[in-house]
Amino acid sequence: MGERRIELDLRPGAALLTLDRPERLNALDPQMLEELLDAVRVVARSDARALVITGRGRLFSAGVDLDTPFFMEHVDDPSIYSGKRLLDGQHEIIEAIHGLPIPTLAALNGHACGGGGLGIAMACDLRFAVSGARLWMVPGALDVVQDFGLSWLVQRQVGASRALHMALTGYRVSAEEALTWGLVNEVLPDAEALGAAVEGFLARVAGQGADAVRMLKTVVRLGESSSLREQLQVEAIANGLAFQSEEFAAKKKAYLDELGAAK
Repeated sequence: MGERRIELDLRPGAALLTLDRPERLNALDPQMLEELLDAVRVVARSDARALVITGRGRLFSAGVDLDTPFFMEHVDDPSIYSGKRLLDGQHEIIEAIHGLPIPTLAALNGHACGGGGLGIAMACDLRFAVSGARLWMVPGALDVVQDFGLSWLVQRQVGASRALHMALTGYRVSAEEALTWGLVNEVLPDAEALGAAVEGFLARVAGQGADAVRMLKTVVRLGESSSLREQLQVEAIANGLAFQSEEFAAKKKAYLDELGAAK
């Protein structure tokens, strides 16, 4: 199989997953995708309260490696469905990341492009980007349809019109523009600042109760499609559980003690 293409750092309460194929700009090949899926499954079974995905080198990910079976290269299969089967396999990573019950953050150390690169970033709940990073799609340049869930993920952040514009033209959205559009949550001036922001995020979430974090993500996700009345009921059920927990009792006491000390 050769050298590993993924590095997974499991810490107490948190996980950091690094795309580690910098000589190919972290482009996905079959081995890398398999390692990615395995790593995400390991995180799902761990006690991590949050997952950060980042890249090594100057790009987050250049997408899918063009010289692999993922683009029908070196494929000896006469079936007209062979391409569809290949894409189904590739798309598993998007469902795996998006379906994690814990908060996920893409730390964009550089450009995120193509279906694979931008798709992995958009499958995460949050995105921090270093200034200078660009986000773009490439289907118009290749006469294909955008895949890796971007037709669904991107329009939920920026609307159908901007999503279609990005797909048709390959428009490269700067980190600063992505911030105004809502594609990213924070823009940091350099790699050092990005690393500090990531560590701060992990420390903050890792210090929260595991059940409360998972319920919070579930409740917010449900809010995308529920009515207000339904959402209020879900919030009441979730907090009805949280109020009975030892974690809440301890956090409430510490919060009140801090307020009392500040007076």
